[in-house]
Amino acid sequence: MRNVKNLDIEKSIQNKKLIFEENWLDKLDTITNYLIFIAFIFFSILCLKEIKSSPNNLLEYFILIFVIIFSLYGLFCKLSEKHLKKIKFSINKEDAKQRILEFAKKNNYRISKIANNLIFLNQPNDSSNLGFGNYEKTTFIFIEDNYLLFTLMKEGFRLNPPVLFSQYIINLELKKILKRKTT
Repeated sequence: MRNVKNLDIEKSIQNKKLIFEENWLDKLDTITNYLIFIAFIFFSILCLKEIKSSPNNLLEYFILIFVIIFSLYGLFCKLSEKHLKKIKFSINKEDAKQRILEFAKKNNYRISKIANNLIFLNQPNDSSNLGFGNYEKTTFIFIEDNYLLFTLMKEGFRLNPPVLFSQYIINLELKKILKRKTT
C-alpha cells in the first residue's frame, strides 16, 4: 500500500485530489517517472528526425510515434494520479459502502482501512509488468451522500509507475455495482 502519511480527508474531498504529506523518496520517485517519460519522448523525436524518408521506413515511424504517444499518456497518468474521479449514485451511503466491501471481498482485494467515509482497497500483483516486478495497486475511495470519489495508485519495489488502464476498469465496475438493484 502506498504510504499516505497524514491524509487530509476533508481537503481531499473538497479539492478532488489526494492531499497528504509526501516524503522525499515519493517526490524523487515522481520526478524520476517524469524524467523517464520525457526522455522517451525526447529521444523518439530525435530518432524521427534522423530517419531518411523512404517507403520502407513505415515501421520505424509507427514504432517511434507509438512510443511518443505511450510516453505522453504515461506522463499524463502520472500527472493526474492523485486526482479523484467522481461517480454519482442514487442509493444511500451505507448501502454503497456495503456493496463496495462485498465487491472487494469477491475480487480478493485486501481491505486495509475502513473509516467513516474512506476505504482503502489493495490488490497485490506479482507479475513482471514492464520490468517493474512486484507491485500493489491501492484504490482510495471517499464515499459521500450521493457520490464517491476514487483514485488508484501503484507502489512498486523500485519505482511507483503510473496506473495506465486499471482506473477505467475500476470506474466501470464501481458504476455497475452502485447502479445494480438488489433483489
